[in-house]
Amino acid sequence: MLDILPKLVHSHAGFAYLSLILLLTRGALSARQIDWRQYKILKIAPHIIDTLLLLSGATVVYAYTSEGVYTFSELSWLLGKFLFVLLYIIFAAKAFKKGQPYSIKFYLLSVVSFMIAMFIAVHH
Repeated sequence: MLDILPKLVHSHAGFAYLSLILLLTRGALSARQIDWRQYKILKIAPHIIDTLLLLSGATVVYAYTSEGVYTFSELSWLLGKFLFVLLYIIFAAKAFKKGQPYSIKFYLLSVVSFMIAMFIAVHH
């Protein structure tokens, strides 16, 4: 599994950037009062990308720990990253909740949460 680990890490990072791009796109459209839900790709892609992001992250952690590269105690920084990803999901869901007015407050909180999670991942 160690031989595919760099590809897993790069795909995980790629999914993170795609997730951020989709978040920013939906936020920009919502701020301009454009119904982004009319675009099927913007309704479906975030769910697919975020699922792949979580699965690839879990796979990377599994690969690191099962191969003995790291122990769970050496990966303690993941708890902070996971908590901010969880906040990102909660705030984004509140910002883009169907049938509710767009919430710039929750949108900005989701962007900040995501950026902190990325900062933790890069600078751990």
